[in-house]
Formats: sequence, C-alpha cells, structure tokens
Amino acid sequence: MPTRGASYGERRTRAGQLQRALNGLAEVLALEIEGYSAAVRDAIENGRIQKFEYCAELFWKYVRSCLQSEGKDVPNSPRGTLKESLARGFLREAEYAAGMQIYEDRNACSHIYRQEIIPLVLGRLPAHLTLMQAIRARLPANEQG
Repeated sequence: MPTRGASYGERRTRAGQLQRALNGLAEVLALEIEGYSAAVRDAIENGRIQKFEYCAELFWKYVRSCLQSEGKDVPNSPRGTLKESLARGFLREAEYAAGMQIYEDRNACSHIYRQEIIPLVLGRLPAHLTLMQAIRARLPANEQG
C-alpha cells in the first residue's frame, strides 16, 4: 500500500542511519582477508553479506522517505520505490537497473539463501556500495520540504 509524507526529521534520521551502515560496509569490504584461515574468511564474508543486507534495507527506506517528502503516494516496497524513483527522476535508468540488482542479490542471500550465489554477490558488493553512496549523497536529506 502506498504511503505518504516523510518529515524532514525522519529523512535526516534515515540519512544518518544509512550513512553509518554504508560506512560500516565500506570498512568491512576494505579488510584484507587472504591471510586468515578458511573459517575466519567465511565469518568475514558472512559479515559482509549481513552488512550489505542492512544497507539494502536502509537504502530503499531512505529513498522512499525522500520521495514521500514531495507529499505524493509512494509504494511500500524496494522494487516499487525504485520504479517510482526512476519515474520522478530521482534515479537514472542505469542506476535503476543496478538498484534492482541490489534487491535481487539481497533476496538471493537472505530470503532464498542460495549458497552458490554468495561468491557472485560478494564480487558485486563494491559496486552496490558505490551506487548506494552516490545516490545517498545526491538525494535531498538535508533539505526541508
């Protein structure tokens, strides 16, 4: 069901939460894990996936709050929010496609948990992080509206 109205305070709160999560994902992606045992590498990779899942969840909710600030109905789902973002010019076509990949990867990891896809998702995490950071920096969290 579509939702309306995100306050300036809510957008700022969501922006801060998202930024902290993105910073955490960047930190864990920067870790060099080659010298560790297989068990430690596995634990770090699992942590990377979990931080990615947090970021993906916070990201779409943040984008939705930015859309809501315009006072119009906004879908209450990641895919619907991205589609509406594209329609309103918040996202470019290439960003929309890459954003949809974020949610396909998130779903493959958390809802379906397909172990064989985990190495592929891990390889895409830097691109996912870059996209979320770029859109987060561009959207109007700090503007009262």
